[in-house]
Amino acid sequence: MKKRIEQYNNPDTLLVISPYPKKGEIYSTGASGIASYTKNVISHIARNVVVLADYEDMPETYEENNSLVLRCFKKNTLTMWLSLFKTILMFTKTKQVLIQFDFALYGSFLTSALIMPLVLLLKLFGYNTSVVLHTVVLDIFKLKGHVGLPDGLKGNIIGTVYNTIFHTFYTMLGFFADRIVVLEEPLKQKLAAKIPEKKIIVIPHGVDTEIVTVDKAKARRVLGMHQDEYVVLFFGFVNWFKGADFFAQTFAKQNKLLGKNVRAVIAGGASATLQSKAYYKKYFTKVEKTVNESKNTIMTGYVPQENMSLYFSAADIVVFPYRHFMNASGVMSLAFSHNKPFIISSELEEMFKAPEFTTALQQTSLQKNDFVFDLTKESCLQLTQKVLKNGIRAKMAEFTGIMREQRSYKNTAFLYDRALFPSTISVSQPALTLTYNK
Repeated sequence: MKKRIEQYNNPDTLLVISPYPKKGEIYSTGASGIASYTKNVISHIARNVVVLADYEDMPETYEENNSLVLRCFKKNTLTMWLSLFKTILMFTKTKQVLIQFDFALYGSFLTSALIMPLVLLLKLFGYNTSVVLHTVVLDIFKLKGHVGLPDGLKGNIIGTVYNTIFHTFYTMLGFFADRIVVLEEPLKQKLAAKIPEKKIIVIPHGVDTEIVTVDKAKARRVLGMHQDEYVVLFFGFVNWFKGADFFAQTFAKQNKLLGKNVRAVIAGGASATLQSKAYYKKYFTKVEKTVNESKNTIMTGYVPQENMSLYFSAADIVVFPYRHFMNASGVMSLAFSHNKPFIISSELEEMFKAPEFTTALQQTSLQKNDFVFDLTKESCLQLTQKVLKNGIRAKMAEFTGIMREQRSYKNTAFLYDRALFPSTISVSQPALTLTYNK
C-alpha cells in the first residue's frame, strides 16, 4: 500500500472522488450513471489518477490501467467525508482534486451537504479543488413531482426553504472551490447568477465510442421483437422529471404509426434513490398500471450492462420527454454512442445552444424544430412520425454520428486535462470544435 501511494504521489497525478463501477466493469449493476461517467473519463486521461471510491462491504485497493483505486468510504455515513480527507492527506505532492457531485449521489441530503467542510479544508491545506455538478437546481418548484412537494401553503413553505438552501449552497461552493465544472452550456448560464462566471467551466458529457453495438435484426430476435414494427425507446430510471409516465401514457394506446405496429419500451425500473419514498411508490405504481393495461408497451426493469446495447440497437427512435432541464443526459450520450435518432421535449431545447449542436445542425441541414416537441401527446406523436420517415431519420443518424465523435470521451478527457493541468498537458490536442474553458 505504502509503495503504491509513493508511486502515485506526484504533482502530475489527479485525485478523483466519486462512486465507481466494479473492477473490470464500466456500467455495473446498481452503480449510478456518474460512476460509469467517471470511469469513462479516467480511462481516457493520459496521466496517473487516484480514484477515492465507495465500497459496499470492505475497503479495497487495486490498480486498473493508469489508475490506483482506493475504495475508502461508505456512502450515506456522516464520517465518509472525514475518511476521504484523511486519505487525501496521504498524497502530499498531489494537489489537484476532482469531486463528482450530485445531491443524491452520496446518500441523504445532509450527508451530501457535508461536502462543504471538505472543500474548505482542502482549500486550507493547499489543494486545488474542482467540483463537477451533475445537476443544477435553482427552483425546486419545477421538480415538484420528482421530490414529492405537497400542494398548498405547506408545499410553498418547504419549496421556499429548499430554494434558499440550494442558492446558499451554490454560492458557498463557488467561493470555496477553485473551479466548478458543468456538463452543458445552459447550466453554466444558470449558475452564473450564484457563482462568478470565470470559475465555471463547461465540459460536455462524454460519449462512449467503444461500446460494441449489435445488429438491429439480431437485437430484436434476442429481445423477442418483430422485425417489421417500430420500436420507440425510453431508457433509464422511471421517474417524474424524465417523464416516464408521459411516455407510457403517450404510447400505451398508440398501436400503429405510419401504418406499422408500434412497440413502446421503457428500458428501466424503479429509481434506486427514490424507491423507498411513499410518493414515489404511488407514482411508480401509476406507471406500472399504464404499462400493464397496454398491449404494445413494456417495462423491462433495470437493464444490466450486457443488455444495454440490445435495446438501443433494436430501437428506431429514443424519446426524452423531460419536464425540467437540470442536468446533462447520460442516456442521450448512449443514444449518440449507438447513432440513434432522438427527440426531446421543449424543456431540453436549451441544449442546442452548445456550439457542437449548432455545427451538427449545419452539417446535416436539420433544424432544432426537427428534434423538439411540446410536452403534449399530440406533439410527441406528430414529431415521432416525422422522424420515422426515412429522409429525416437518415439525417438524424448522421447528426448523432457527428455528436458521437465530437463528444467522445477522448475529447472530454482532453478538456479535463487542459483545465486542471494547463501547463503539463501530456497529449496533443485532438481535432474537435469543443472550445469550453474558463
